[in-house]
Amino acid sequence: MSFLLFLLLSSLDLESARNEPNLERRAELALENANEAIDRAKQFAADSQFDKLHNAVIEVQQSVELCQESLVATGKDPRKNTRQFKKIEMRIHQLTRRMRGFAGEVSIEDKPVIEKVANRLDEINDEIVSGIFTKKKKAQQP
Repeated sequence: MSFLLFLLLSSLDLESARNEPNLERRAELALENANEAIDRAKQFAADSQFDKLHNAVIEVQQSVELCQESLVATGKDPRKNTRQFKKIEMRIHQLTRRMRGFAGEVSIEDKPVIEKVANRLDEINDEIVSGIFTKKKKAQQP
């Protein structure tokens, strides 16, 4: 059972997430891909494959950005669908923590790329949280 789950997760990539027609499922697939990309980046760092490491780190950022775009494209109000948005926010927070921990494990030359991506993940996370807790202002009529 776990082997089949591993095969399923390892077959995911950013393109298959982009091709998912269900926007909520697309957001989840993008986050799963980001998690897998961090695992790949760690393996590339251990194997001293730094070009592949940088590509995997960039893929993490692209995956989380796809998740955010998919959530916005649903047109759902984060204040009314807090459960879904909070779940996504917590997963992005976990990815950010993993990236920051990973930045401490790599050489000084690779840190700026990883920290830049971790900062971008923080920004996306903050946008989701502010969407949950901030009321939209009504348009004023003349």
